[in-house]
Amino acid sequence: MMKITSKYLLLGLFCSAIGLTSCTGLLDITPVNSMTPETINDYESILLGGYPRSDYFYKTELMTDNAMVNLNTTYKPGAVDEPWFLFASSHQLDNTPNDPYWGQLYKTIFYANTVLDKFKEVIPTSEEQSNYDKIKGEALALRAYAYFYLVNMYADVYSANNLELPGVPMPLNAVDVNEFSKNNVREPLGKVWSQINSDLELAAGLLRGKPTDDRFRLNITTVQLLRARIALFMGQYDQAIAFAGEVMSSAKLADLNSMQSYIDSKSNKYAFSGNTGFIDTDYNREILFFTAGRANNNLFYYSQSAFKPTEEILDLTKRNGNLVDYRQYLFDSFEDFSQPDGIMVGKTVYHMFATQEKYWFYIGFKASEAYVIRAEAYARKQQYSNALKDLNDLLVTRYKKGTFIGLKESDYSDKAGILKRVLEERRLETAFDGGLRFFDLRRLGKPEIKHTYKNGQEFVMRKDDPKYVLQIPQSEQNNSPNMPINPR
Repeated sequence: MMKITSKYLLLGLFCSAIGLTSCTGLLDITPVNSMTPETINDYESILLGGYPRSDYFYKTELMTDNAMVNLNTTYKPGAVDEPWFLFASSHQLDNTPNDPYWGQLYKTIFYANTVLDKFKEVIPTSEEQSNYDKIKGEALALRAYAYFYLVNMYADVYSANNLELPGVPMPLNAVDVNEFSKNNVREPLGKVWSQINSDLELAAGLLRGKPTDDRFRLNITTVQLLRARIALFMGQYDQAIAFAGEVMSSAKLADLNSMQSYIDSKSNKYAFSGNTGFIDTDYNREILFFTAGRANNNLFYYSQSAFKPTEEILDLTKRNGNLVDYRQYLFDSFEDFSQPDGIMVGKTVYHMFATQEKYWFYIGFKASEAYVIRAEAYARKQQYSNALKDLNDLLVTRYKKGTFIGLKESDYSDKAGILKRVLEERRLETAFDGGLRFFDLRRLGKPEIKHTYKNGQEFVMRKDDPKYVLQIPQSEQNNSPNMPINPR
């Protein structure tokens, strides 16, 4: 059995493993109801403490074409949010050197590495083997997940020409980059992506066949979906197709027609407001992984919040007419603009989550992402009939029964239009999920984005703008003065 009888010996080993001169940081990573970790279950508790439980990606939405501002509303943009929307060179306010996104993700890596370091020393019994494999696999997956976010925010996009560009610091043992490690080095971008793939391949082997019923933890389905996402980002389309197909075989879509009786019972267009969100319906079954804290308080959820989904997103839900695509209920305020309240709310809202009482976390992974990943991969391989089949299989669950007409190759004289439609559906399906729109804009050519703000002033992130890469936080610049920072 994995147990060290002397907790003082364990404490010394643990401090040595994480490279601290004192164990003041130990208080942050001890499992609940335990002085020091001793058993496999104790280390599982440590791993659970490593999952980020507050926002570590959401404000990137403010840098995208998914976000606009309505200054007629009651609540105005906050000082913390404004720099993101205005494409500032840095998002850190004066006298706040720590970047919470960087900090949370390296904390996650620290926790995952703590478990992985310890498990190198352990020979589990036959009774412990299954749980040992599950925890080790999950730790590898969580580390890869954190590095995926870091490299997609603080380094340039993956491409053959960028492999030697600075990536991010990549400790593979329990070193706390934020507080205790000095003179950190940014590993080459290609090396970081390679490590992510290596970790996920090992994780998949360890997690296959293990229970997958906890949607706050990574499992074989979400690992394969992350692998599909990464393969798409890397242009490895055959792998993206294979990984996404595996997810599609096990994670089923919800038929949004199941919401119609609820909508009819309300006898109006305000079915998703107040205490009922889109996620409180059968749609919930599609969510594979919840993450990042209380989503009810997100930047777009409240009818009179300043930040709104753009009308461009709403218009995508109306391409076949009014109230035939159920996703319209996600983004349409249905307001009467002849009334003051209608002007204050504006045309769009975000009704994924209820505004009060019902507690939901942000969406990290959901089943529909696999469909748009595979459709895009097929389209890029010019296998257009396969791409449209995946799109049709998705859309028939989104449109009111009897209204959807399947898409055909013959509908498009220019095959580029098929990829365009796939990308539009991807944008709709993943809007405000997991920071994906910011990542997509980066990989799809870093287009020019314009935001209109107070007094009609226009702020522009130009095409290929260096600000598509977030700045290394000041705290890390202080810790590692020789580390290259990102251009501005």
